[in-house]
Amino acid sequence: MTDITELNDNEKQSAAAEGPVKETLSDKDVTAHTASLWKYNPVPASPEPYPEYKNDCDKQNGSEITAARVRGKKHKHEGTNCDDWYEYARLGEWIIAAVSDGAGSKPLSRIGAKVSCEAVIANLKNEFSAVSEICPDIKTALSKPFDNADFTAICSKLAILMQNSFGAAFSAVENAYIARSNKAEFEESIGRKPELKDYSGTLLAAVIIPVERGEHFIITVQVGDGMIASVNADADFENALRILGNADSGSFAGETEFLTSEQMRNADSLRSRTKIQRGKISSLMLMTDGVADDYYPNNPQLLRLYLDLMLNGIIHFPTKQELLEKNSCTYADSNVKNEKLDVPAPVSYPWVNDSDVKYSLQYSKNIMSESGLDLKGLWKRRFDDSVRSARLKIFDISNGSDRSERLSVWLDNYVERGSFDDRTLLIINV
Repeated sequence: MTDITELNDNEKQSAAAEGPVKETLSDKDVTAHTASLWKYNPVPASPEPYPEYKNDCDKQNGSEITAARVRGKKHKHEGTNCDDWYEYARLGEWIIAAVSDGAGSKPLSRIGAKVSCEAVIANLKNEFSAVSEICPDIKTALSKPFDNADFTAICSKLAILMQNSFGAAFSAVENAYIARSNKAEFEESIGRKPELKDYSGTLLAAVIIPVERGEHFIITVQVGDGMIASVNADADFENALRILGNADSGSFAGETEFLTSEQMRNADSLRSRTKIQRGKISSLMLMTDGVADDYYPNNPQLLRLYLDLMLNGIIHFPTKQELLEKNSCTYADSNVKNEKLDVPAPVSYPWVNDSDVKYSLQYSKNIMSESGLDLKGLWKRRFDDSVRSARLKIFDISNGSDRSERLSVWLDNYVERGSFDDRTLLIINV
């Protein structure tokens, strides 16, 4: 059976030494070959199987939520369940969001991922609703200087609520374990009696609140890997991206912390994982490591992710007229008489689910490779005519398809060497 691996430089040299000299495969050729080796097997008939896909598009109150979760290539190849989940809720103009990645080595982690997301969202919605009723001037308080007593007091209150919600999520995972501990189908599915650690997963949660001066207040807590980041599309390269969490790891290389880890029972541990930001943003993104690891180092490579989302019609690509109407500071960059970029055609790879189907996707890294620009240079020219023409070549799913469907197709089909994990991305565009 052909092994699902990718050729490294030593393997290429060894192969060349064993036979006639052949043309060295390009990175694209190797990636394309690897993509063709993946096989598709459906979601198994296990207890509580999860659907192949989950996606949502929610546009109201001047903001748009676009979210999708797809089963990774490895799970499709092996015929196993996706372990990721996400949930979100609106509270007036406020938005609450969470993503979780069930531990791949734990057979029931998908259940832990789902119930932890549901619990943290339900708890935060309830608690933050009570805060807004008790403190109706919360928007004003969150708009005050960072050293103001009112700002400090409300931040402390919200931070405690965020941390308590993770306790509620932990309890939900415990309850899920207890409720299923005596059910024969779960014991039969994994060949032994389930344990609490079988439900382990990461958990990332964020609350975003519009405040004064066109700014947004964001508070986050992150346990485990994945990433939370904000992007201001109108800012220059150095100021456009803010990372709002730390992808912490466990005791060994490649290990991460989980919600069910003993350490998460320590209040100090959750306090150190709580982050706040206030400022002007365009988007807030929450993602599991299946996406975050493909854009490493996250600072600044998540700006490349943002560009990819724009190029593929998932995040709105503003017209020049829209930029003018906004009086955007970036319009000057888009209107500079720069040399025309060499924009490559979109790239097509076979769909894992059906090798006869191919989706054409555009990649900002390919534009950089062809044009000689680095990421900073492409960010500066992100709105000029050459890049805009690349955006016009994006794939078309169907008439009337929403952005979450585009996101689902893109997550399912974009190709990076060594990338085969479940992929979940939740985007809040404000």
